[in-house]
Amino acid sequence: MAGITQSELIKIQRLVGPVEQGQLIHVDCFAGEKVGVFMPVTGPCYYAISPRHKHPSYMFTLAINDRTALKIGEDIIQSPQGEILALSPGIPHHEVYYGQHPRYVAILIDKDFFQEQLLAYPVTQNIVFCGAVYECLPALLSRLKDFMIEIDEKMPGFEVVVKALSIEICHLIIRSIFNINGKKDRIKHRFEIDKTIDYMHSNLWRKISVGRLAGIANMSPSHYARIFKRETGQTPISYLNHIRMDRVKKLLLEGEKSIAAIACECGFNSAAYLSSCFYKLYKMSPSDYQKGLEKGSIPKQQGRIF
Repeated sequence: MAGITQSELIKIQRLVGPVEQGQLIHVDCFAGEKVGVFMPVTGPCYYAISPRHKHPSYMFTLAINDRTALKIGEDIIQSPQGEILALSPGIPHHEVYYGQHPRYVAILIDKDFFQEQLLAYPVTQNIVFCGAVYECLPALLSRLKDFMIEIDEKMPGFEVVVKALSIEICHLIIRSIFNINGKKDRIKHRFEIDKTIDYMHSNLWRKISVGRLAGIANMSPSHYARIFKRETGQTPISYLNHIRMDRVKKLLLEGEKSIAAIACECGFNSAAYLSSCFYKLYKMSPSDYQKGLEKGSIPKQQGRIF
């Protein structure tokens, strides 16, 4: 990154280690006294890919895409999109660069500062992070953006704001690690999950993927899948399949459409595929189910399953 002043480089080195300015030419750097935020933009960080380097600080990487990986010892650890990979000070590692540009935010936190903030939590032992991955609290990304803006614009009073944001970022990371979610986060998750369930009901005829649902909920696919199962007790696809079958049964009860038309309306590729799925769940074909409804041997109780 061009334009780093000597005083800024000293702050960066205090957090990162013996990095040279030339190794940061592709990196946007935002360094405070206790916290630094770094984003590779136009290429790799040459210090990050240097073999078995160490940091004097705690490092947390928040992956923006799925091409972020670290080699720690003999293990290569993939950092899932939207989650935090944690590494304690002094652990040799390097970024695995496959030639495709990884997108991530690296957060370096001063060792003593992080341990001081950790005292506010019921931690009874010294924790060593060696590539463990944690869910990221939704508020962290917005605080990181605020932090970068304050350092970049340097408006009057920015030092005070950066200090406050450094404390908040540190605590959001700690709460992510210990899975401490406030009621506000749980309510927000419930609204986002409900939004995707409404989408399922309104778009049964479409091809619906977990990635598409996660995008509607503004979450990474892995985080969305975990939150969805926590809220509903089922995976998103299992839930979707039950909704589809519920709709199939309702249309069979109405008796106005062919099996092929029902399959198309409910998101099945063909009547044969619908019949196969229906039989696995109910041990009878759709046509036998329809006949049972007509004869009265199957109760006419329909409606949403959930």
